[in-house]
Amino acid sequence: MLVWLSGLLLAAPAYGVAQTAGLGTASSSEPLNLEWWHPFAAGAGVATLMLLDEPVRDLIQPADDSLDGLADFAARFKDPEVFYISSAGAVLLGLATGDRKVTATGVHIMAAYGLAGWMSIATKWAFGRSRPSAVPSDATDFDWFGGGENSAFPSGSASVVFSLATTVADAVDRRPVSVLLYGGAALNSWARLHANRHWLSDVATGALIGITAAKLVNGEWTVFGFRPPSLWTDGRSSSLGYSIEF
Repeated sequence: MLVWLSGLLLAAPAYGVAQTAGLGTASSSEPLNLEWWHPFAAGAGVATLMLLDEPVRDLIQPADDSLDGLADFAARFKDPEVFYISSAGAVLLGLATGDRKVTATGVHIMAAYGLAGWMSIATKWAFGRSRPSAVPSDATDFDWFGGGENSAFPSGSASVVFSLATTVADAVDRRPVSVLLYGGAALNSWARLHANRHWLSDVATGALIGITAAKLVNGEWTVFGFRPPSLWTDGRSSSLGYSIEF
């Protein structure tokens, strides 16, 4: 829960910039308010999924060499250049066409990317899970509060790729586009399993973090009714304010 709350605070700059420029959020519908029980429910789901970690690894490994090319291609979806180009392209296109929603999407892409990455690193440190390539027969090898960026849980790759997919899917709001984006994100997660770098629950948790980060940034989700702080200006003075729904 602390990671989720701090995530809301870290989502503030992009959300505030978008509000200042009058860019708005990805949707005009009422946001989903995350309650105290949501992270516990998610944690219970992940814990249950961990029961499948070793069976799924045994099913995939040893990996089929004929799929290495596809896996290598999908693994590159996480490269920073993908996010830099997507973000800059959206911002420039939005400015050129006067489409504020497209401009906001570009801002949200980079903010969600940074937020998802931070949340992943914090969780990796807390759990310190070994990668399946190191302990193929023990999915329960954790070094609590002793992990690093190379820890398996969660998948940082899945986190950032799903943050991009969610940000763009929410902005475009077209089912075929959403299917394509989430399909690509799922393919990236499969590539991590194929490379024996992650357990199934690693990529599932990474996907959850990425989706959460994106929706906190674009304002579609709130925590306990709090939205990220927004900036207001009349051209002469500016102010920063929080809003909460009861």
